[in-house]
Amino acid sequence: MTQSDPLSQGAHRLRLLHSAIGFGELACLGHLWFCALTRRRDPWLGVSISVLAAEGVALLVARGCPIGIFQRRAGDDVPMFELWFGRRLAPFAIPAFSFLGVLGAVLLVVRKPKSDRKRTGA
Repeated sequence: MTQSDPLSQGAHRLRLLHSAIGFGELACLGHLWFCALTRRRDPWLGVSISVLAAEGVALLVARGCPIGIFQRRAGDDVPMFELWFGRRLAPFAIPAFSFLGVLGAVLLVVRKPKSDRKRTGA
């Protein structure tokens, strides 16, 4: 199947599901950075870290995106990041997002929550 061939209904659904999961994971990455920069902690931070860690493990175990395997089997040979960013930038997406996730987690640890800082004055 070439890129110009229409996708089957199943392949199209997998593409939509894969993109929805990707957007959700980007939201988790954004929330991680928000919490790291503002020194806030909330219940969603734990969810975000869990989702990002699970995705990292899945990428390592499957040696790539596990959903991408199902997409190819359904006849969709275009990787999600290639759809999002084009062929030239797609190879850099996973390393860049991984770096941002690790850096955000390090900042989260280094920048202690506001409630833990010693209060002076008052």
